[in-house]
Amino acid sequence: MTKNQIHEWHERLEDGRKQYIRAYWNSREWQFRYAHPDGEAWMPLENPPPQRWLELRDLLFRKYQRKKLPWKYVVDLDKRLADMGIKAEDAETPEAED
Repeated sequence: MTKNQIHEWHERLEDGRKQYIRAYWNSREWQFRYAHPDGEAWMPLENPPPQRWLELRDLLFRKYQRKKLPWKYVVDLDKRLADMGIKAEDAETPEAED
């Protein structure tokens, strides 16, 4: 992966407000941060749950579909997920095009 990639998405909380999540690739590892809807600054998300990793994988896959990201980045994340014991099959997976 290229150095310093930032990928962002949001989710709705139970009260309807948006919480933003950011995954940052710093050339060695993924770092997750989130911004609470009450206006607090970006806070680190230590040990993100498997759900966050699958959301990132889904985001990268959708960017690949729109030709905004090479397929090798999705494959690289799939390898990292497998190393962590997270099944990427839970997210949508296309037929490989290599």
